[in-house]
Amino acid sequence: MGFMSDPEQLARALRTTARNAATTALREGLEEIEERHGRRVADEVAGLIDVDGVFAGLRETESPRRSGDDEPWEFKRESLT
Repeated sequence: MGFMSDPEQLARALRTTARNAATTALREGLEEIEERHGRRVADEVAGLIDVDGVFAGLRETESPRRSGDDEPWEFKRESLT
């Protein structure tokens, strides 16, 4: 058994890492928009982002994935267009 081999602990740690990465990406992205286009545009863009939606899958949950889901994990990169 390796350190922290409990899937629930690993999932919590991964969600925390993902939340931190998402927060950093949003902050840095808005800072870049503000530098390039000004504060008004950055404020408008911030208002258009569904922050709850960004973090929806990264919240701690009481119910894990479907118990019958034995498919291998796969993430697809979302298109920026």
